[in-house]
Amino acid sequence: MRSAASILVNILISLVGWAILSQVAAGSTDYTIPPGRASWPYGMVVGPDKNLWFVELGGQKVGRITMAGVITEFPVPNAQALFGIASGPDGNLWFTDTMAGKIGHISTSGTGIVQHSLPAGAFPQGITAGPDGNLWFVEQKQTGDYEIGKITTAGKVTSYSTKENLGTFQVYSPTGFNFGQITAGPDGNFWFVNPQNSLEHQVGRITTSGVITFFPLGDLPLGITSGPDGNLWLTELSHVAKVTTAGAETEYALKTADTGYTGIVTGPDGNIWFSETTTGFGMVVPSTGVVTEYAALFPSFEFAPSIVSGPDGNLWFTGSFGDNIGRMTTAASVTGDFALSTGAVSGFDTAGPDGNLWFTMSYPANGVGYMTPEGAVTTFPLLTADAQPTGITAGPDGNLWFLETNARKIAKVTTSGAITEYPAKGYVWFGIVTGPDGNLWFPYIYAQSCACSAIGRITTSGTISAFPTTTPSSTPMDVAVGSDGNIWFTENALSKIGKMSTAGVALAEYPTKTNPSNVSAITSGPDGNLWFLENTAYGAVGRITTSGVVTEYKAQMQNFQNGIVAGSDGAIWYAQGYPNAVGRVTTKGVVSTVPLTTLNALGNAITAGSDHKIWVAEGLAGALGRLSAIGGTGDTFTATHGVQFSGNVAKFVDGTPTATAPNFTATINWGDGATSTSTGTITGNTGGPFTVSGSHIYSTAGTYHPYVTFHDTVDNSTYTSTKGKATVD
Repeated sequence: MRSAASILVNILISLVGWAILSQVAAGSTDYTIPPGRASWPYGMVVGPDKNLWFVELGGQKVGRITMAGVITEFPVPNAQALFGIASGPDGNLWFTDTMAGKIGHISTSGTGIVQHSLPAGAFPQGITAGPDGNLWFVEQKQTGDYEIGKITTAGKVTSYSTKENLGTFQVYSPTGFNFGQITAGPDGNFWFVNPQNSLEHQVGRITTSGVITFFPLGDLPLGITSGPDGNLWLTELSHVAKVTTAGAETEYALKTADTGYTGIVTGPDGNIWFSETTTGFGMVVPSTGVVTEYAALFPSFEFAPSIVSGPDGNLWFTGSFGDNIGRMTTAASVTGDFALSTGAVSGFDTAGPDGNLWFTMSYPANGVGYMTPEGAVTTFPLLTADAQPTGITAGPDGNLWFLETNARKIAKVTTSGAITEYPAKGYVWFGIVTGPDGNLWFPYIYAQSCACSAIGRITTSGTISAFPTTTPSSTPMDVAVGSDGNIWFTENALSKIGKMSTAGVALAEYPTKTNPSNVSAITSGPDGNLWFLENTAYGAVGRITTSGVVTEYKAQMQNFQNGIVAGSDGAIWYAQGYPNAVGRVTTKGVVSTVPLTTLNALGNAITAGSDHKIWVAEGLAGALGRLSAIGGTGDTFTATHGVQFSGNVAKFVDGTPTATAPNFTATINWGDGATSTSTGTITGNTGGPFTVSGSHIYSTAGTYHPYVTFHDTVDNSTYTSTKGKATVD
């Protein structure tokens, strides 16, 4: 069992670190929260021009920084998620676009960008230049298999199967570590690690002819580099490790378990330097194995996924969440903090009593704000620096209430922007809800009063109480009010759902069917049940009755998600990080998705607005996306082959009361061929439901399953109905 603190650190990494897509973006109206998209610099390397070059996982750019700290950024056309970067033998910088499935290169002048597409379903990640004059990379596969790829400077790709399967492909996982990395070894081979799904404690070696060998490790490997002592050096969850070219490992423990991170390099002093999840750094002397760890640099820097040895004799590193690049001496003294574009990073959102959408901002905007239904934004800075606001909800007093995780406070803001803070006396995080007793309820990861996990209650006058959960270290994360009048909450550490009365009495804990399920968000459904998210390897939406009966529905999200809400259409909606979409599940368990328009948006949280629409906080895009709550069901009908059928094909519900038939277009796929489509006719009264009808001739008898693609022209959202059934005589 991992510690609660380590779970939280890794959850935070997943929460905001890796939002990416693999489909054509096509569906939402997005309103930017100034200043907009975050940069999130990730991989970095020394270029052939003796400058440092980096890729922006969020900003869709390749950047250059001189030793004097002058930054120039170069947009990459149609970039989705830039991850790895290497200095090529041709004098160019080579980079991977993980979710676009491309490998590209750019000249040191920032021109001549060329991108090479890999086969569909390939996701390139770590990349390095080899002694053979080629570039080598880790290539994840949608199926869970992964390969090691080679690309020539002319763009010819060769892939070598590892014959390994690491489970369902993860863009990011609940543990936060999932990207494969590779380095050229001192033996003329290439060495790689792949922590996807945390399944394999091993390091791999591939020769230039493609022969792959694996060697077992004692811990999960995260990053890898070639050392000055002729060995390979790795960061692991709880160690920094040395591996000989024969595959023998020696581990050196870190002071705190599960603090290892992905950055590792040979420093200008000949020692091995590495990053930690605490935004601290460590150093190990290769000859002795003596490890020194340094204090965290938070809040100036937040998470350092990459560290390199600069030509100026300093260490340089990327600060992903801080949108900056740091410079540090080999005495661990920071001598430079160079800012990139700082995004808004919207986190949680809720419908306000004033008819606006209210949201929190963190990493590093540190504020709260609102957006009108027309998209006008007003923001307010928080009273405490680096407060890290999370859950937000409308209170019974006409104010908005939210949690300040880093500040250990509960805060309220009036609709005019006046903020008041109350000491939480414990570690609060994730969700807050108005209870049936007129108070606000929230989860304590740790409450000082009981030295345990608890559910908190705060009155509108600011009086706080903490009520222990049944299990002392349950790590409650989100709260909801059940139809039975009790407070229901997710227990992340236990894979359980808890129930508590408004008197603060812990009533029950109910296990989910999957363990571990990494439960996060929870909401009350229109069917009288509670609905929650499970952050498993693939993902699931769970339903629990007030008597504790649990049902799970497989629903792809592959991200630690924190947004689920009941929509105005009678269905449950939830945010997805991957695919880049919003998910919908009916109370009968039928799952569908609606793509987001903005590339690499990171849909974090989700709420139903006063306009009856679904609003999703797009953390990486620095925006709020809006779409209608719409669901479609295919009809059952009969037809005669060779004779034109004319009739209804599907029905759509729309939760927006003002919606009219001319707001939509429909395309019918009749199910008897890939190109067998036609335009549908939409009818229905204002507010719906809407009926889609059409005409078609089936050439042969049989059973077909037509469906309808329904497009909302107001919100630029595309919905697909369930499949109907056409029995053709």
